[in-house]
Amino acid sequence: MKQFFTKLIVIILIAASPKGHAQCNVNLLTNPGFDSPVQTQIGNNLTGSFTFNGWTMTGGPFNVIQTDGSIYAGGPDNAQNGNQYVDITSAGGTIYQDFTITGITKPVGYSGYFSSREQGAYTDWVASIDIIDLGTNTVVSSSNTRLFTNADGAVPAQDAWYFLYGNVNLPAGNYRFQANLGDYGNFDAASVAQNCVLATNLTSLTGNYAANKTLLNWKAENTQNIKGFGIERSIDGISFTEIGALNLSATNQYTFTDVNPPADAKIFYRLKIMSRNGNFSYTDIIIINTKNNVNFSVSPNPVMNNLTVSGLKTTGDIIVTDALGHLVVSQKIQALQSYTIDVSLWSKGMYIITYFDGTKKATQKFIKL
Repeated sequence: MKQFFTKLIVIILIAASPKGHAQCNVNLLTNPGFDSPVQTQIGNNLTGSFTFNGWTMTGGPFNVIQTDGSIYAGGPDNAQNGNQYVDITSAGGTIYQDFTITGITKPVGYSGYFSSREQGAYTDWVASIDIIDLGTNTVVSSSNTRLFTNADGAVPAQDAWYFLYGNVNLPAGNYRFQANLGDYGNFDAASVAQNCVLATNLTSLTGNYAANKTLLNWKAENTQNIKGFGIERSIDGISFTEIGALNLSATNQYTFTDVNPPADAKIFYRLKIMSRNGNFSYTDIIIINTKNNVNFSVSPNPVMNNLTVSGLKTTGDIIVTDALGHLVVSQKIQALQSYTIDVSLWSKGMYIITYFDGTKKATQKFIKL
């Protein structure tokens, strides 16, 4: 069931949260993820009702997955945050953690990331998050939802994490954050932040490493209140340094090249979104691995007509799927070959391109306009 790959990048959808609310980046959940205790194997079956790192899980069975870029055919090759995440097999279940609001009624933004396990005896399921008032035992808010189908379990579609979130005004009291999973679901990186409203305009950030450079791309929407972007880099995922800045573009398409990233390392990138009123917010983090990877680049991204794939230093296979996992292109590539794909007639949206050289793979996403 389990194999091993090396993954080049993680692509995520990100939402901004305003600086004007001082505690927007303070997570009220004691443990937002599943990194402790460290698992000594790729997963451990946990059934019934049990606790793990402050979380209570019901249903299942569950696995706590410890895989950091290693190939795992049973789900994503990377956790959304840290090195471990939780998945569920054979049945639905819930994962919950309690938190407290004190003082006056506060706006609260809450979120989490969901993905899919491998294809198989799959039952479609809907991912969601509920906020439950423990005083009345009632659901007071629910997030947006996503339907997961068998296509989400295909490689590389199963490597995608989907960001679900909601907003609610909560008076003082005790509450529960509850993630709802179905058959073959994964969950990670939960957040509850008071004095915070998660924005509904999403930005897509992508990145790839080739020719000793990191190329970052993103698309911003609803930018009337945005002044520009700061690009920040970290080697530990905690302390970030600004390495560049860009003003608004007329097309809302952005590209930034990090010409001197650390070699042979895992690098963390994020954007600082600067508002016209002086506030700012941070995107979530993407990870670029410059160590022992198959590297290639795609351009332009986003693309309208012809997509060029370059930096193919070994013979391998190019595979392109749409966001639902449907195969669009499968082509064998010779070493040092640059490959052009005509996408002019494709439907608009996100696509996933994978380059596999027989032992290692690199995966990226691009947007068709």
